[in-house]
Amino acid sequence: MQSKMPDCCAAANCNQCTDQSNVAFFRFPLDPERCKQWLDNCRRPDLETKTPEQLHRLYKLCAKHFEPSLICRHSALRTVLKEGAVPTIFDFTGHLNNPQSRNRKRIRESTDEELAALKKVKDECPAPEVKEEPGENSTTCELEPEHRDKEDASTSKAKETLKLYFKETLAFTGFSIRNDAKPNALEPMGGHGELPRLNPICAEKIDQKEVLQFSEDLMREEIRNSLRSARFFSILLQDVASIEGKDQIPVFIRSVTVAGFPQKHLMGFLPCDIEADTLAYMLLSAIRNKWGLRMEHCRGLTYLTTGSICQKMKDLSSRILREFPQVVLAPSDPYAFNMWLIRCMPIISIQKVVNTVEEVANLLRKSLTLWEKVEAKISSLYGHIKGEVDRIKEACQNHWEYGVDAFQTMLDILEPLLSCINEMNTSDMDTAEQMARLRPVLMDFSFIITLVVLKNTLCCVSILNPSLKGTISISSTLQYTISNALKLLNKQLQEIAIFHRKWYSDAVCRAKKLGVEVSLPEISEGKSKEEIAQSSPEDFYRETLSAQILQYLIEEVKKVFSTEMVRILRWLSLVPSYMADHNFSIRRDKVADANLNNLARPDSFYDELGCWEVKWKHASKRRILPTTVFGTLKIPDIGFYPNVQSLLKVLGTIPCVNAEADVYGQYDMVLGRYHSYLGATPEDQRVCNMAFVYINQDVHFNFEDMVESFVQKHPDILQQLHMEDDVTDTQIAASEDGERNDLKEEVEDTQVMTFVAEEEKMDHSGCAETDKEALKAALQAAVTMACKSQSKQSTEASVEQGGDVEYVSRSEMKEVLSVCEDAVRVGILSEVGNSFFSLFIDRVVKMGEQEYLPLFLRFVDSFDVMRLELMGFLEADLDCDTMSERLYNIVTKEWNLDLNYCRGKVSMLSYAASGNQLQQRFGQDGRTVFEDYPKGPGGTLPG
Repeated sequence: MQSKMPDCCAAANCNQCTDQSNVAFFRFPLDPERCKQWLDNCRRPDLETKTPEQLHRLYKLCAKHFEPSLICRHSALRTVLKEGAVPTIFDFTGHLNNPQSRNRKRIRESTDEELAALKKVKDECPAPEVKEEPGENSTTCELEPEHRDKEDASTSKAKETLKLYFKETLAFTGFSIRNDAKPNALEPMGGHGELPRLNPICAEKIDQKEVLQFSEDLMREEIRNSLRSARFFSILLQDVASIEGKDQIPVFIRSVTVAGFPQKHLMGFLPCDIEADTLAYMLLSAIRNKWGLRMEHCRGLTYLTTGSICQKMKDLSSRILREFPQVVLAPSDPYAFNMWLIRCMPIISIQKVVNTVEEVANLLRKSLTLWEKVEAKISSLYGHIKGEVDRIKEACQNHWEYGVDAFQTMLDILEPLLSCINEMNTSDMDTAEQMARLRPVLMDFSFIITLVVLKNTLCCVSILNPSLKGTISISSTLQYTISNALKLLNKQLQEIAIFHRKWYSDAVCRAKKLGVEVSLPEISEGKSKEEIAQSSPEDFYRETLSAQILQYLIEEVKKVFSTEMVRILRWLSLVPSYMADHNFSIRRDKVADANLNNLARPDSFYDELGCWEVKWKHASKRRILPTTVFGTLKIPDIGFYPNVQSLLKVLGTIPCVNAEADVYGQYDMVLGRYHSYLGATPEDQRVCNMAFVYINQDVHFNFEDMVESFVQKHPDILQQLHMEDDVTDTQIAASEDGERNDLKEEVEDTQVMTFVAEEEKMDHSGCAETDKEALKAALQAAVTMACKSQSKQSTEASVEQGGDVEYVSRSEMKEVLSVCEDAVRVGILSEVGNSFFSLFIDRVVKMGEQEYLPLFLRFVDSFDVMRLELMGFLEADLDCDTMSERLYNIVTKEWNLDLNYCRGKVSMLSYAASGNQLQQRFGQDGRTVFEDYPKGPGGTLPG
């Protein structure tokens, strides 16, 4: 039985089609259990052999089979089902009076119990309306379905053309970054020369900007639905970026999925050239009206800004916290709490010092030669102090400029760095220019004393960083830790003269050691040149630096660690590993302190906590217990504790709590794609909707919904595509008629040869079947032996067949496994076909005595499922040219892939090669392989 058309209802005795009425249609769910439930209710036994993916892709049910309460209509173009909806309204008796419908779809006969249940459902629910079909004229009844099938086929073909064009447009402009990334409505797709031209009607009539707008709307709808199911969310405001010719503030939203994973999405951009009150109003208006969220569900706010806009963000956060007391202010990733406070301090001189520290860290990571010289200087300067060299080198690893000891590390490497800058001669013009620009800044006394003051004042605040990151071990002492930090800051502020004298003396000693003159800055905020000249250096820096920093830190610590923040962080004690290691007890006052708005069922909260305590307090020591918030949310029976689950989701929503990325690293990749887009796209070519689509490209939406929305807005596009298809079919038919006569005699000769070949084939069929069975047994034996050899050294494997045992030698096993490997690779490549793909290269692995680089392919298969498959290995000990040529031959010749369809270039996923030489060689290799494909592979190097 042939598969039904995807635009017809799959239910038995239902003749609804998408072109006949305005009734909504819904695809079969991908969840196997719900899909089976839908199929059982439909009574379609002929579809039981199909997989949920096939049913989801090819079959739909109309809205008449669902209760009206299960259907949600968000807009005129989008109707969705509620979560867990199941169809229950069916008419399984209509086929008794309609033989044609009985032949069209096979129906499983209902039992007496099922008919009774069906009658009960019909009594409770109104019967669906059924349209009367014209059946008076028998000729009409036979011709109209045939004409409709023809029309449906042409319409389906036109929609597939649109779907293909939309996919290519998004893959080339939305899901990748090019140098000419700005969409051009006048330039048709396929005109770059790297891909065959698509349908000329689509290229001429459809604007790429409109395609991006449609995809943005669908993505936004999917994000909105995901946030509604997550309930709680936090607002993340990033630093100002130039988009569409003006400075704008990107707004991200963080939430926790139903499955317990953190997620982050870009929601839009806000202008920054307005007052703080107007900016707050625009933000709240966009959250409520444009994005469809409720501020009552917002639980966190963070911002990361630099320069003059810091004060505006500070005022904005104060207004939001004042209007919505349940919202807490939190530091922003990737900064530690104390570094985030200074990063957002609205004083220009402090901002310049932080920018210089980050620039030094980037320079040391970029120039390996400079870092090696600095390491040698560190060893010579600090070698006489035990353990100091290792401490400083360890502190300089990773992104140390974001850590709690960033200013201490900068002071430690300041002398070695200046010595290397003075001695080093490099041929890299960019590095030389950057070092020349940094030298006078590092030799300034105001820079040195600012580092010393920040190092000593921020050490009081650094003790609060673990609690904000979600470290469960300090949850019981949180209140004491906050009180202790504030006491230290207040003591330094009260005895500012004594503390500042020590800091000033330390800065003067460091300056003399470096040959830097003690001086006052030429310009200072709030001070005239006459006032600066009349002040002594010690008094000037005490008033303008030390006192202001301490006052700012005290104010911000109180603002961040509000009553609501302490109330939320206290529930870190619900993590099972903490409950098992500590004497956790349920107290009435602690339960009463909980925010009822954070609970799913407040009336049962106390009893639920008692059950949760019993479950984990006496857990077995041999059992591995969850140690984090997100690990606890993934416990299988967490749904039986809705209040605990709700509190942990609120904790996971707070921006500063460490986010454990899911399998694909979605949470970390969102911000990475944002920075990649800004770095790879010129300012004059940045577009808001393109940035939205590129950054949120892991949000899955249905391309068929996109096609339907576009067709409803532009109904003439289908007619134009029909006309184009008719012209193409006419040309093909004419060419086939001309060739048919020439091939007639050749076909007759081929038939004669075929008859002879069939006779020979019949003679050897028996032997062929026997050989196939023997080969199959050998393959099974080789594969079994290969699997067993991972844990046990053996040289032969056996397969029992018909009472006989056949043995496979090691050489035969290698040959058979090679055949299996080729067969698997061919199968994967057949699924790739002409689809877009990305090439991933993982870290070095050692097999035997040889080191290899694993090669992976990432692509989307025919079921729209993201695939990541291991394809082979590349020798890691090759030189640059040989490795480049070898990689190119593997991709293009052995795999027969077209690099024009590559959308990822070479992506080093978790790349941690041994040694800097291999890293440099591989970077050269990536550029050499793809230098001939500047536009085809449109991706970037993510890592």
